[in-house]
Amino acid sequence: MDEDEFQRLLSLFPIVRSRDYKADAESSGQSSLRTSNVELKELQNSSGTVDKNESETADAFWGKLKLAAEKKVGAADAQKFLNAFQHVYDKLLDEAVRRKRTS
Repeated sequence: MDEDEFQRLLSLFPIVRSRDYKADAESSGQSSLRTSNVELKELQNSSGTVDKNESETADAFWGKLKLAAEKKVGAADAQKFLNAFQHVYDKLLDEAVRRKRTS
C-alpha cells in the first residue's frame, strides 16, 4: 500500500485526539493509558512475554480497528490498511524505544 492510499484510508476515520494529546495516567481509569506502548514494547523485549491483560488490551484495539475499517472500506482493503497501520505503528514504537535508550 502506498503512502497516498494509506492517507486516503486514514482520512476516512475521525480524529479523536489532537497530535499533542498526553494521557494523564493519574486521572485515567484505563490500564491501556497508564502503561505506554513504549513500556509495553520494552517489557516484551526484556522478558519475551507480555502480561495477559496487556496482550488482551492490544488485541482488542487491533480488533476494533479492523472492524471499523471493514465498515468503511470493506474486508480486503481493511486488511491492507491494518497491515500498513501496524507497520507505521511498529516503526514509530521502535523509534521511541531507540530515543529512550539513548537519552
